[in-house]
Amino acid sequence: MLFTMELEDVLFFRSRKAYAQFKEALDAKYHGDDAAYTAAQQAYLQEQIGSREGFYARIGDYELNGGVDVIEFVPLRREDLRDFMEYSTAENGKRRCEMAENIANGWAVHLREYGRAVNYAEGLAILELGSGAGMGAWAVASQLRPGSTLISTDFDPMCIRNADGIAKHLGIQERVAGLLANFWRLPFADESLDAVCTHYALDEARENPSILAEAARVLRPGGRFILTARVNPWDRQRKFLEPFGIAREECGALLRRVRLQCGPAGLIEWAAQAGLALLDRTDYTPGGSHARTVLQFQKAL
Repeated sequence: MLFTMELEDVLFFRSRKAYAQFKEALDAKYHGDDAAYTAAQQAYLQEQIGSREGFYARIGDYELNGGVDVIEFVPLRREDLRDFMEYSTAENGKRRCEMAENIANGWAVHLREYGRAVNYAEGLAILELGSGAGMGAWAVASQLRPGSTLISTDFDPMCIRNADGIAKHLGIQERVAGLLANFWRLPFADESLDAVCTHYALDEARENPSILAEAARVLRPGGRFILTARVNPWDRQRKFLEPFGIAREECGALLRRVRLQCGPAGLIEWAAQAGLALLDRTDYTPGGSHARTVLQFQKAL
């Protein structure tokens, strides 16, 4: 299954399906040859966008006309079914847990502190935005306190099965479950949760202010929102910006215009607009990897 990245979704929001089909064809042709894949993709971007001015024109178009739309959940193909079933097993959960422990002992120096911040009390109803590969789910589930539950959401059915597998391996499957969900339209009642957390999902999602507003809506007064994000989103978006002559110093302001993750200052401001007050910020700069921040917010009482 193939995905378009959030900045690609912005640049091609008027032709998202056609662009996704292009990437699927590209993967079929150059699968396993990363250099050829990247070269072909860059050639396509240059052909479609043309120049720095063309890039900024697309940014301006999305800024004014783009927004939250109905997300299409990632469809499973016949060839995906075996993986889908396997991802929910305790064996897969064991692999995910071992991977998470290894990176937590290496470059992911923030991971255990993130999990501790989410588990700030006993008996919490916790919602995770973005199951992904399961690293954030492991950080929370492995430190889940008595009486607490974790619902891990994603729009990819494979990813939520990672959370299920981790729960089985940890022996807490009665308190952890994966759920398909749209981050902009969460299937939870107002003020129904004690904590919402996300491990890099805001880096990979459009319309960050709307996601923060949804997190605030489902949190009870006094509830907490905890997130991990890149300090400088240039580390993720560079490959799309540099070919069009866009410098590192321009990155944050450009992404802010289209409501993508634009750095901690932007996230803190958008959170405040949603009624989430900053409690704590801890930055980490591990060797050989990007700088990241863990932000903790609280909904007003």
